[in-house]
Amino acid sequence: MNRFRSLMIRILCVSMLLCFSMVGAVGAEELQDMPTAEVFVDTRPNYTLFVNRALNCVSVVRTEEDGTVTPVKAMVCSCGREGHETPEGVFQTSDYYEWRLMVDDTYGRYAVRFNGKILFHSVPYIEPSPDTLEWEEYNKLGENASLGCVRLTAEDAKWIYENCKPGTTVVVYSDSETAGLFEKPTAATIAEDSPCRDWDPTDMDLNNPWLADGAEGLPASPVVTMDQFNYTEYADRYPDVKEAFGYDKEALYMHYILYGINEGRIATVN
Repeated sequence: MNRFRSLMIRILCVSMLLCFSMVGAVGAEELQDMPTAEVFVDTRPNYTLFVNRALNCVSVVRTEEDGTVTPVKAMVCSCGREGHETPEGVFQTSDYYEWRLMVDDTYGRYAVRFNGKILFHSVPYIEPSPDTLEWEEYNKLGENASLGCVRLTAEDAKWIYENCKPGTTVVVYSDSETAGLFEKPTAATIAEDSPCRDWDPTDMDLNNPWLADGAEGLPASPVVTMDQFNYTEYADRYPDVKEAFGYDKEALYMHYILYGINEGRIATVN
């Protein structure tokens, strides 16, 4: 843990220095020559993504305006397998794609580029459609399995896609002893004979059969249905969940079904 914290502090200090060095880089004369235009300011928080390629875990931290660092969440992933190792280093996110054709003719969903041809993205799909998941590859989450990219569940890939603005710092490193700031999450295992196997279990698409009451691999009788689910109370009760999902009812309910019940978390009825 100390090794990870030391790495995190060094990287965050460098990132802050880079940001400060950009302030004032444009002189007064240049500013006078610039045409007046409406400037879009991305007000999303400043996150840093730490990818431990040895233990296949992503740790997310947020840097506050006062410089303090807040741990946010961990994600299980699949980094590059032998011969296709995910390169170590410090990078920044750039291009964002809802669907992206991969080099092996599969498709990655919620793809975010951070180092040339290396991206964050979902487990591969056969077609750019959420019901064509390569379920065998999904079952490899937590081990090195990709051609160099960082594979994630649909839920986690979407989180990065939606919450991490362009220029987000990405640190890829190797530590075979400590996953990161959090324990390494465990992804669900999809059975070969599951009728839901072509869908990512974490996908919040309303057509996802995993969301149906009694779907194989999920609790047959959740304590509450999504209509009954008091999502604001659930978020307020568990700060780590609120930090990750805010007050997104569907995302909070999915967390409750996939993880909360097994973890003994409590959900109440509206």
